[in-house]
Amino acid sequence: MGDFNIDIERDGDKADQLLEWVDSCSLMTIIPGANTSLRSDRTIDYAVTNGMDLTIQTYEGDTSSDHKPLLGVFTDDRAPTTVGSRTIWSAFSLVLSYTSEFWEKKEWNTQLSETTYEHFISFLALLSYRCQQFFEIKRARPSVPQELMALLAQSRSLSFKAKRKDDIELRKEARRLRNLARFELKRSSRSNLLNS
Repeated sequence: MGDFNIDIERDGDKADQLLEWVDSCSLMTIIPGANTSLRSDRTIDYAVTNGMDLTIQTYEGDTSSDHKPLLGVFTDDRAPTTVGSRTIWSAFSLVLSYTSEFWEKKEWNTQLSETTYEHFISFLALLSYRCQQFFEIKRARPSVPQELMALLAQSRSLSFKAKRKDDIELRKEARRLRNLARFELKRSSRSNLLNS
């Protein structure tokens, strides 16, 4: 999901180029039913997906951006919870290192550079997909609550500051925050286990 700055219905050639690229990568666009730009009456934010059943809508509340935020909802309840994927980056970088000489010999400084760039981007997208490993999710670990993430970040920041300044009081405060976050994390995970 994101800001593509192209209105698919009104931007003619630019929209056609984007749609051709989306088709060449075997993707599809999901467009919200309302305008997304607050400065103009246009829909320039949407989602691109590889076949997942997704619906999106615009958030109509207050925002600090000049775009309305997008809210995405998976319409197939099983899809995001039964199958997961991870990219095997070691395989990705190995194949990339083997093919780097081929790509370096291509035309990059002529008019053909645009075509070379498109082929290279397509190659990267396909390689990334090929290096993904799909697996069945039997038990998914719930995400860490945002408040605990903020508490851990604050503890880490204080810890670095204490180390830099060699301040014992800051070190104690960082330790207190870290222990509090650990306690809350254990309590949160226990309550998640009881609820499931």
